[in-house]
Amino acid sequence: MVSVNARKWGLIVSLTRFVHFGRLPRELKKKYEANVFIDCTMIAYTKPGTPARGVLQKGMDAYREKGFPEEWKLHHQGGSIGYTGRDYRTHSKTPDVIQENQAFTWNPSLTGTKSEDTILATINGPEMITHPLIYPTLSMKIAGVSFSRPAILEKK
Repeated sequence: MVSVNARKWGLIVSLTRFVHFGRLPRELKKKYEANVFIDCTMIAYTKPGTPARGVLQKGMDAYREKGFPEEWKLHHQGGSIGYTGRDYRTHSKTPDVIQENQAFTWNPSLTGTKSEDTILATINGPEMITHPLIYPTLSMKIAGVSFSRPAILEKK
């Protein structure tokens, strides 16, 4: 797992990528893809005017849908990002409402995996700031939003 926080012109972005040496175990692939689904669900619902805690609830529902109802409790789920690593970490009582063009990095995790990229919440839907440039990709569509997200890079 490679997790990066980088700053340019003051703005911080975060991303996480995985490299696996040898044949990727089926169970790890399945868990990782479930985690990316959870992350994409959270990203899809990150819209201006939406309470951040509502997005967290969508993520919790996605954890349950994928068969991991309690895993969200093991690591913070991310939140608004900007000129610090997280402006706030979203929890069930977060009072903040998502603003137009506000940056977010959700980072759901299932034990042994994590999914993380940085987006802008725009009125036209999420705008990805970080992209899987040299990684294989996973494609999925959630709540009308199409995603191309990084898969695990396998090195033989």
